[in-house]
Amino acid sequence: MRDQIRQSMSNVGCKRFRAVANIQQALEAISKETFDLILCDYNLGDNTNGQQFLEYIRTRDLISRNTLFTMITGEQNYQKVMIVAECAPDDYLLKPFTPAQLNARIDRLVDRQEVLQGIDRASDMKRWDLVIAECDRLLASRSKYVFDALKIKGTALLKSDRAKDARRHYEQVLQQKPLGWAKLGLAKAMEAEGDIDDACTLLQEIIAESPLVMQAYDLLAKVLANSDRQEQAMEVLQAAGEISPGTMSRLRTLSTLAIGLGRHEVAEQVMSNALKINKHSPLLNAGDYALLSRALSISSQKKSEAAHDALRQAHKSFNDAASKIMLAATECIVYQQSGDHTKAAEALTKASAADLTGISSEITMSVVEAMIAMGRDKDAYSLIKQAIQNNPNDNALMQKVKAVLGSAGNSQLAEEIIASSRREIIQLNNEGVGLAEAGQLDEAVALLSAAADRLPNNLQIVGNAALALARHMARHGVESDRMSTCLRYRNSLALQSSQDPKLKQIDALLQKLNR
Repeated sequence: MRDQIRQSMSNVGCKRFRAVANIQQALEAISKETFDLILCDYNLGDNTNGQQFLEYIRTRDLISRNTLFTMITGEQNYQKVMIVAECAPDDYLLKPFTPAQLNARIDRLVDRQEVLQGIDRASDMKRWDLVIAECDRLLASRSKYVFDALKIKGTALLKSDRAKDARRHYEQVLQQKPLGWAKLGLAKAMEAEGDIDDACTLLQEIIAESPLVMQAYDLLAKVLANSDRQEQAMEVLQAAGEISPGTMSRLRTLSTLAIGLGRHEVAEQVMSNALKINKHSPLLNAGDYALLSRALSISSQKKSEAAHDALRQAHKSFNDAASKIMLAATECIVYQQSGDHTKAAEALTKASAADLTGISSEITMSVVEAMIAMGRDKDAYSLIKQAIQNNPNDNALMQKVKAVLGSAGNSQLAEEIIASSRREIIQLNNEGVGLAEAGQLDEAVALLSAAADRLPNNLQIVGNAALALARHMARHGVESDRMSTCLRYRNSLALQSSQDPKLKQIDALLQKLNR
């Protein structure tokens, strides 16, 4: 098949073509080169498929939005693949096809790519303000790609935290045409505005009208879980699983909900199947094995060895620092549940001795669970507080905190910790800003920099730390250490929130310093 495609590409004028046999070779290729077009068969063998590959490279930004991705599939699979695809390719190509058909498809894709290239460049930079401006320009030109521009603009408005504008935008689109993506976008805007009941109602309508729109199930489950309706959220994801095997993200969410609700047999079945199906897929991570291990160990002491075996498999594949922390924390819980308290303590020492600064909230909470299992409640609460202050707007984290402490019989304490953690970080931020505005820049820099290093995901703290450093240098002169620290904070803010208003203030001061 690869030889046939190579010949077809040569016949339509492609001069540089790279053929690879599997996902690993493809990942190696795109890590070294930039490609204009990727042609990928849906059926890749070894329990992997082109949809898994596309999901992996898109969600991790391994290719530019300007890179075209075409899925090649047989006609018998096309309808199913097209409808349930959750990370949609730019086009589908049905086998068998002729060079002329391939040429026509590529011509059409390249034409669209040229029209949307400004939008794609802005998307790669995560400059959602520029994406919106480019979409408006395209809409004003009455391009034939008007609905592409409308769809992209809605997404950009949501990513810009402009939920009210996004809601108005999707409502206007739906007045023109009842498009499925616009209904889903409207539901997302409602959820972002906090209009939970209306969002749930609309998502249920979407599922009733179009049962194969899988993103509607995921969003509905998220909204339900974030509003303390975990049982309903789990039912929604189970219904989705009856239609499509599901992305790894959905399977992880379903398994996590099942464990939290005491439905360990569901989590065990879901993760066992997921690991089997995705055995050779790059989509797996250490947390997947940890979920299976947890489900096995909780469901029965007889499955303790199977739980440890899942962790041993994970250790063979994942050697990065974050994975080691996750696996050590899980080992602690598994050993504790099987009665081996000595090994449980050793595993917890290994997990908690690692540098936990900047790790994901998911891994942090795995360490928290291990600490609580070993009776180290004070350390667990301290780690929870840091996680909340580092991710103050992460609703999924707040639900996880409630679930973990609730299972330990401390539901009321969860609410208290969440409230006090948020209150403390607001006070710290206000104190730092107040010091800066009062001209006490040394004190402001010391306070905010220490907080930014401890809480690298708290963009308000990080932005104010960068601004305080820039103001300090504007008054007292440039120092190389302060400049590198300021730029580190500034770049972190720009990467995570490219339209934060503090960026303009920081950059204006830095430009004066450069002059």
